Amino acid sequence: MLEFEARKLDSCNIIDLKGEIDGMGLERFKKALTGAVSEECDAVVLNFSHVVFISSSGLGALVSFYKLLKAEDKQLAVYGLRDVIRQVFEIVRLNKVISIADSEADALALVSATKE
Repeated sequence: MLEFEARKLDSCNIIDLKGEIDGMGLERFKKALTGAVSEECDAVVLNFSHVVFISSSGLGALVSFYKLLKAEDKQLAVYGLRDVIRQVFEIVRLNKVISIADSEADALALVSATKE
């Protein structure tokens, strides 16, 4: 089951995800993403450090969220991808549109650099 916790740092919303983003966790994932968008937020950072699996429907939700943020001129970055999930991102070329970082500090630097 997917769990998440949202927190705010300056003008960035950070979502710490834990568990599996699959059919059962998909609605919670969408809820976490939707809750992260606000007018005072310039960027969203997703912490995947404790995500062990993401399904194709989870990837689809992530792409939809990316498009929503892009339409609102907001940034998106992810960090803490396990090797197998990073490989999936690379296979489907998500790494070409979504900023991927190794740490939270790196992800925050990416979204603030992209903003300027």
